[in-house]
Amino acid sequence: MAHEVEDTTFSRLRSEVIDTGLCTHCGTCVALSAGTLHMCSTSMGPTPAAVPGRRVRLDPAAYEACPGKGIHYPTAYCDLFGGLPRNWLIGPYRRVFVGYSRVSEIRRRAASGGVLTQTLVYLLEKEKIDGAVVVCQGQPRPWQAEPIIARSVDEVIRASQSVYVPVPVNTILTDMETFNGRLAYVGLPDQVASLRQLQKLGYRGALKADYVLGPYVGVSMYFGAIESYLRSNGIRDLNDVVELRYREGEWPGYLQIRTRSGAVLRARKFYYNYLIPFYITQSSLLSVDFTNELTDISVGDAWHPRYEERGGGFSVVVVRSEKGEDLLMAMQRAGMLALEEIGLEEALSMHAHMLDFKKRGAFIRLQWREAMGKQGPDYGYRPTSIPLERKMVELVILLIFGICRTRFSRRLIELLPLGLVGPVFEVLRRAWKKVSKPTKRKGLGHVSFEISA
Repeated sequence: MAHEVEDTTFSRLRSEVIDTGLCTHCGTCVALSAGTLHMCSTSMGPTPAAVPGRRVRLDPAAYEACPGKGIHYPTAYCDLFGGLPRNWLIGPYRRVFVGYSRVSEIRRRAASGGVLTQTLVYLLEKEKIDGAVVVCQGQPRPWQAEPIIARSVDEVIRASQSVYVPVPVNTILTDMETFNGRLAYVGLPDQVASLRQLQKLGYRGALKADYVLGPYVGVSMYFGAIESYLRSNGIRDLNDVVELRYREGEWPGYLQIRTRSGAVLRARKFYYNYLIPFYITQSSLLSVDFTNELTDISVGDAWHPRYEERGGGFSVVVVRSEKGEDLLMAMQRAGMLALEEIGLEEALSMHAHMLDFKKRGAFIRLQWREAMGKQGPDYGYRPTSIPLERKMVELVILLIFGICRTRFSRRLIELLPLGLVGPVFEVLRRAWKKVSKPTKRKGLGHVSFEISA
């Protein structure tokens, strides 16, 4: 019997992206495989694999649109927005606001100010779209999440909130292609970058997305983080979980897990962040796009004392395209959004620590990977220079992550009392930010970038 030759596109993806640990779990290749690939759950996140008994047939566009190998951002900027960004930290933008939904239920249920949810509701109610691609937590099982095409306001509202583990949103591209109508699309930076590349290539499903929206994304964690938290609370069977919410309650919210026994586990957002160094995803470490730069509108938490003190939930809103600006202004006039325009410097200061983590830290990590002979994504640009002292800070960060991600450290953290771990982590986090702040912010606002071939 003749040996079956592997599909050349999948072979290339596997050797350059999957086997090298660069997969971002976006799901694009699965959608373009005509049912011959599926996402397989692993300790390193959902990963594409051949469907047993099927010969892989992968559209070459899957490679071109793979964010794991990198998307050439300067080209994408020019294609989408007509030129390079005025500021490379935030990406192309027209205006920046702080705002929130004026609909109390939407604002209350949202991760921050409810701006993304309100935008989708408005688009549906005004019949500008027929559906919205969103991630719905609790499907197909209470602890899982999956992409859906929401066709009603109720479905959109139920899908509000953040999900902090990898979800292969772009597997929905198959359904988008057959969907009868126009869509809005909400995705993470890597998923959006892949979608934009597919739009450029003329992929029918991607072209149905008239509005592309997305959240700021700092770090994601492997689902092992949730399993670890459950074990710390004496729960070892996922079937005991009946509800999982990552940002429940008053902003900034808390992790909440309900169990079959009626127990309710809660951990404040900044307390359960102790899991980040133990379970941070590889794609989080290598991504350079924090503010979702290829969207029409992107939204993040408005971390500033004057908003945090007021509570209720406030979002920083970056408008990047003309149609995004028109949409936002229409919602403001209709009384659906409260918006206050702010300056770029204020917007950058709200997330300076994470902007540095992405715009300098990620490039340092990529440089070190290359020095070790490992492949990394190519984004088409890089900082012209990074100070040595900033590289030393990055060395400390990677040493901490390296130690925490060992099996011994992960096991040890589960044995410590949660009432101690969360508060101690928060104290250490604040201390680290205070110590590293001078170095991490020094020169950040003036860092320059060069375009690579």
